[in-house]
Amino acid sequence: MMYYLPKDYKIKRINDAGSKARWDIEDIMAQMGISPIGRHHGISHSRIHHFFMTLMSVIRIALRINHGNILILQYPVKYYSTICRIAHIKKARIISFVHDLYCFRLKRHSIHKEIELMNLSDALVCCNPTICQWMSANGFVGHNGKGITTSMGVFDFFSKAKCMSRQEQGITHKIAYAGQLSIRKNKFLYSFGHHIHNFRVNVYGKGFNKADAAAPEKFEVKGFMLPDELIGCADGDFGLVWDGDSAECCNGDWGEYLTFNTPHKISLYIRCGLPLIVWNKAAMADFVKENGIGICIDSLRDIDEIYEHLTQEEYNNMCDNILRINQAVSKGEYFRNALSEAISLLTQV
Repeated sequence: MMYYLPKDYKIKRINDAGSKARWDIEDIMAQMGISPIGRHHGISHSRIHHFFMTLMSVIRIALRINHGNILILQYPVKYYSTICRIAHIKKARIISFVHDLYCFRLKRHSIHKEIELMNLSDALVCCNPTICQWMSANGFVGHNGKGITTSMGVFDFFSKAKCMSRQEQGITHKIAYAGQLSIRKNKFLYSFGHHIHNFRVNVYGKGFNKADAAAPEKFEVKGFMLPDELIGCADGDFGLVWDGDSAECCNGDWGEYLTFNTPHKISLYIRCGLPLIVWNKAAMADFVKENGIGICIDSLRDIDEIYEHLTQEEYNNMCDNILRINQAVSKGEYFRNALSEAISLLTQV
């Protein structure tokens, strides 16, 4: 028997990218016939209710998990260590899908501590091959000692919305940038204007003060949109994936995290039908190159030159490839395949 631990979602966070990613993964597991331990897509309207619903999930694990069962977690998760220990006492096995690593993103753990936690799982499904390699290089062997890891590639993204045809509108010399736009994460936006000459930037989200940016006339602030709305109307030739303080490279904690992380906004751009512009050193650069779905750059300065040489045929090819990946992520194929492989490897042990 296979189970997954559903998250209890806070109503205030329900539209966050992190919640969307977990929500879709739960839907994929339900489609695969994996049973939830607790409420599927439970939503709490208060912190107290959220606390008790999360605690109840741990209690349900102790009551329902049996010898030989497989429990699937989405890490980070509250009471992760306790859940893993309960499952192993009951002779069950754990597969964890790794969304984020605290040792990189929030610096809450040392690398040693993070690997220690990962080794409470019997197998890991990671966002991309870079994380799989990092796990193995830093000592992940798993609770069963087999070191099982599989890679998803890119986040799946469910939506009934349909994107517009980029080929029909031609190259518009606009790029889109979407996300949480706090200066802490996106300081580069305020110097980006110095390097914009033959294109414009459409900014989607909250927190960007256009008046404080260099060359504010180069930006159009579209405001926050829910994913279904953005998919249908995103305006641009490319979706930009960039974080950090500088337009020269992705630096700082957030920028450097791109060397390991798979940003959920990549899947949002794919669903929008937007080819990607990503940093050359990002973990997702290889995925972009291998699938022909965008352009990898060293600096935001490079975008002007890209537009100088980009042909309509080259752009149309990228759009065709994006639509191919769009179909896969809209059906949940990436996580389904990675989880199926992890289950297969685990049950062979």
